[in-house]
Amino acid sequence: MKVTKWLVISVFLVISASVFATEQATGLATEATINTLEDTQEAKQNVSQEISQDAKNLSAILSNTLTYQADFEQSVYRENSDQADVTIGQFLIQRPNHFKWQTKEPFEQSIIADGSNLWTYDPELEQVTIQNQQSVLADSPLLLLTSSVESLVEAFEVEQVKSMQEENQLLFALSPRQNSLFESVHILIEDKKIKEFFLLDSLGGRTGVQFRNIQLNQRMDVREFIFVAPEDIDIIDSRERLSN
Repeated sequence: MKVTKWLVISVFLVISASVFATEQATGLATEATINTLEDTQEAKQNVSQEISQDAKNLSAILSNTLTYQADFEQSVYRENSDQADVTIGQFLIQRPNHFKWQTKEPFEQSIIADGSNLWTYDPELEQVTIQNQQSVLADSPLLLLTSSVESLVEAFEVEQVKSMQEENQLLFALSPRQNSLFESVHILIEDKKIKEFFLLDSLGGRTGVQFRNIQLNQRMDVREFIFVAPEDIDIIDSRERLSN
């Protein structure tokens, strides 16, 4: 049960911390590994030359999303299966780098990003896991909702699909530029709001996330993104293992 729960909740948010290890092994250049301001500026200049109009169109929409709140329904289809694992809950974003993904059915689980750490709380197991947020989300689709246009283009090739019939809808197809655990991401924008995500992973799995009751750029309580651990729960701190 524990494995299934993690699979269902994490496919959209956290495409596994092993992606970060892969980036380190392949020597990918990120701002965190650039040692001087001069190198950072040069890297940004090189990226800016590659920015397509499609990427600019998507970034313009996402950059106007300061806060985002919606109910979600996530359907995960494993390889060669038409039976979906379905979860429902609520999703909150406050830029930069804060989000809360709270599953309500068929089980309860909370994933909270406070800007530095990622907290995964499972009430049934009476357990919380703490991870380094930047490391875990380095190649996650969630990067799309919080990154600059330069970071977006550095991580993904962006193409706007031209065949949408509804005038208020835009569809974007994104492909990771480097080796990743997922092959593509499709984002449906409706009335300038994120309406759907669809992911295809490298193992043949498919994940669809639909958002409803969307509230854009409304005031949020900062306490939504602060995790306070209940008494007598197990705390697994993987940040120490990562830094050693």
